[in-house]
Amino acid sequence: NPTTALHQKYHDQTIEFTMQHFERVQRGGFGSDGSLSEDRQLQIAHAARERLFRWPELEPQDRQRVSFGSRPQRFCPPDTADRAGDPGEHVFVISLQRRPSRLRQGLAQLQREGMTATIVSAVDGDAIERQADLAELGVGILPGYGAGHENHKISFTTGEVGCFLSHYSVWHHMVEQNLPAALILEDDFDLQEGIRERLGQYLQEAATEPWNLMYVGRSPVEEDLRRVSGHIVEPGYTLWTVAYILRLDAAKALLRARVEKSMVPLDEFFSIAMGRVDSIYNPRAREFSHHVPAVLRGLAMEPPLVMPYVGSMFESDTAMLRKGTRFVKDLPL
Repeated sequence: NPTTALHQKYHDQTIEFTMQHFERVQRGGFGSDGSLSEDRQLQIAHAARERLFRWPELEPQDRQRVSFGSRPQRFCPPDTADRAGDPGEHVFVISLQRRPSRLRQGLAQLQREGMTATIVSAVDGDAIERQADLAELGVGILPGYGAGHENHKISFTTGEVGCFLSHYSVWHHMVEQNLPAALILEDDFDLQEGIRERLGQYLQEAATEPWNLMYVGRSPVEEDLRRVSGHIVEPGYTLWTVAYILRLDAAKALLRARVEKSMVPLDEFFSIAMGRVDSIYNPRAREFSHHVPAVLRGLAMEPPLVMPYVGSMFESDTAMLRKGTRFVKDLPL
């Protein structure tokens, strides 16, 4: 299985990275970006607070265009692009301002592959100071979420709120701008070799399928439901939101359902919204599904064309508990 092989390679390299940086990993030394001065960190924290209350809008100061390839950008031939779900110019990279090292890595990858993208200023969970902030934004955690489930047994964190709201901002922008499809990347992406050509090829393989969510990068935790073609499968319960293509009808459905009022970790939200409710990995999936609308028709590329870069998990606000990690339930009112 090429997906399993790619994940095994990533796993082995992560172990090697951990051993090489053992002391830094042990003391939580990846908790902040070493390239930022204290003054700059304070400036970014102030800006993050302002960004929080611009949500869900993507104002001009929240997005920056970077062009490394020819325009117009296409991954599929023009006559098949719309039918295949080609995102074209609509590639979005979600990036925290306080993690410039991650963005530099991402920009180098985009330049190497000759890809144009829009850098989106993420909603920073660290900017959430009190529970009243969430009430003011009109967002909330899924009722009864508690400490999650047995394979993700932690209460909802402010980092998970920031992740969900950052992606939501892109969906909102898609609807406002009537974008037919968008490739959404998190800034810890590692583009696999030949991604431009392979992305177009794989999309064309799925052109007759009625999908509205296409995983370009993922971490499957349960068996796929069926094989659609040589490089496309219908996934079972799946984790990660490092890279996916969303179509406009899915973005509209997510906004219409007011999903921001019943948040769970975004990758689990996607699996439940695809109807993966009889899950061994998440025994509470069916319970959660009472608050998560089944509006996503998901497919996945195999092997993934995007993985996280090795070591990025130690810089994550969602994959790791770090100094400064806060649980929403513990925030002052």
